[in-house]
Amino acid sequence: MVTENQFLKAYEENADALFRFFYFRVYDREKAKDCLQETYLRTWSYLAQGKQVKNLKAFLYQVARNLIIDESRKKKAESLDSLREKGFEPSSDEHGSLIAGIDARLVVAVFEELDDKHREVVTLRYVEGFSSKEIAKMIDESENVVSVRIHRAIQHVRRILDAS
Repeated sequence: MVTENQFLKAYEENADALFRFFYFRVYDREKAKDCLQETYLRTWSYLAQGKQVKNLKAFLYQVARNLIIDESRKKKAESLDSLREKGFEPSSDEHGSLIAGIDARLVVAVFEELDDKHREVVTLRYVEGFSSKEIAKMIDESENVVSVRIHRAIQHVRRILDAS
């Protein structure tokens, strides 16, 4: 059984990485914070029921993945017109800040071209720094499947960047 101290230690060790995991999936800082909080609430609730968890880190990522799926089901695309009705006006940035944002936007655009399975393994590998073996445990796939997904995702990114 996981003790309160073990849970707090898991929070300290994994909160930043889980936040980044959420942020690179929802692209919204506040939503990422909410998802992070919900991950730990659900995990604590699960543990408080006396249920066993072998690998707390892998369990946290499984809860996080499920939350991402829930969020994507809730997500509704808003048109620019509806945003304007709510008071949103496009910014009139200077030329310099526009140029500075191009690379970041290109990275996000390319990242969004990946499907969820490929985006997830790329995020865990290159943003979070997990090994293929660790990722395989987290997402309950073989290490070979994870390696192939990473390889195919990188190939896809290269094709997109070469075309642009």
